[in-house]
Amino acid sequence: MTPKWLSAMRAITGTDEEPGSDDNPKILAMRDEIAQRFPDMKWYCDLYHHDETPWCGLAVAYCMAMADIRPVFKPMPAPDTDRFLWAEAWASDPAWGVIIDEPRLGCVVVTKTSAGHHVTLYEHTSGDYYYCRGGNQSDSVNVSGFKIANTVALVWPRDGGPMPPPERPELEYGDRGEHVAEVQRILAIPVDGDFGKVTEGAVKGFQAGWGLGADGIVGDKTWEQLDVLSERVRIDRTGLTEDEQIAIVALAEHSALASYSWQDRGSAPPGYVAGMALSFAVALTLEGSPIFHAMAKANSGKTDTDVLAWYAPEFKAQGWSNQTSGIDTLRHLWCLLIGLGMRESSGRYCEGRDQSASNTSSDTAEAGLFQTSWNINTASPEIGRVFDNYWANPQGFVDDFAEGVEPGGTELQNYGSDRGTSYQWLAKYAPAFACVSTAIGLRERRQHWGPINRREVELVEEANELLRGVQRVIEQQGGDA
Repeated sequence: MTPKWLSAMRAITGTDEEPGSDDNPKILAMRDEIAQRFPDMKWYCDLYHHDETPWCGLAVAYCMAMADIRPVFKPMPAPDTDRFLWAEAWASDPAWGVIIDEPRLGCVVVTKTSAGHHVTLYEHTSGDYYYCRGGNQSDSVNVSGFKIANTVALVWPRDGGPMPPPERPELEYGDRGEHVAEVQRILAIPVDGDFGKVTEGAVKGFQAGWGLGADGIVGDKTWEQLDVLSERVRIDRTGLTEDEQIAIVALAEHSALASYSWQDRGSAPPGYVAGMALSFAVALTLEGSPIFHAMAKANSGKTDTDVLAWYAPEFKAQGWSNQTSGIDTLRHLWCLLIGLGMRESSGRYCEGRDQSASNTSSDTAEAGLFQTSWNINTASPEIGRVFDNYWANPQGFVDDFAEGVEPGGTELQNYGSDRGTSYQWLAKYAPAFACVSTAIGLRERRQHWGPINRREVELVEEANELLRGVQRVIEQQGGDA
């Protein structure tokens, strides 16, 4: 929110001195307005007669007065240097203002110039300069740059209300620092404070997914949407208690599945097994909902569309029956999902589309653990509902899935536009969403996945045993509640 005094300065931008010995009545009117609002200052205002006299302090005092804030003014017998016409006075009265370390929109800036001292109001930072709006800047009210190194003080008026948050700079490839680290934390990528290729890819992917221009530059609009994302994540509605999550992660880390060597893929990344276990627990909490039924309904017998029918021989070999709707069928489906994730992405939550493929439209570009694309949404209306749920609440255990995975900048980018691009971003940012939406898709359109069609996905008892343990955790915690 723009401070009222800065709005007042913006309103008089363009006001300038009259040439020669003439005076601009608008500048003298500032003096009169201050005297009218604060009669005890009238004698001091009356000392100002001509706009050839430096008027930067007068302009700031006028704008403060328009915001119902008394300008800096110590009564007699204090010297004139303790009153608003002197730039230094704005930095030397602790009763009037608070010295701050970082510039805030509208704060008072006292700086040194070749002519002495100057007082103005802060607008933004660019490079080594504070750009400030004030009076007597080349004889007018305008925005001018002042070297940061010459700053005497940044001041916030005590009667100015809450300070806005510190300004965050525009960021791009090659930048470093805490603001870069903040972007990395929000986007759930490795935090090192270095805006490199991975950060650039994550920013571009976020921008595309959120309907922004995907230029890889973090400007005002991108910061604004990053704040929206950060707030959604902060609310933390995973559907699981902290105790449940701790118990499930411990189960996963000590399970036989954690060290299982998958055919042609080897062991899963450390976080993959824990992430899949947590996602299964979330699926369990949906019991009784249409989304749960779409995943856990009995084998339909339709081999062309239903993965449980297509994989019936493999399930039978394991001794797993899917003839009854419910948790057992859901668990068996999740065992298949675990194998599919290893086959499609080697358990990499951030996997992007196959770069050798030409499917770069928003609907056909693959994304995430299972290399699912958004055109799967036509298989069931529940997929769209799951998307809406996770878009509003993108809690998808990305920190767990990310353990042991180093994302690449290219794979974090997204393709096309519209909802399909948002899907690609969400599938990677909230891997639990990828799990649930793919689980539904497998029940209606199993031919979407090549490894499924070729029966390359492994079903292993180690997965079934882990997920049984997850069931027990949820049942016990539910009973304690």
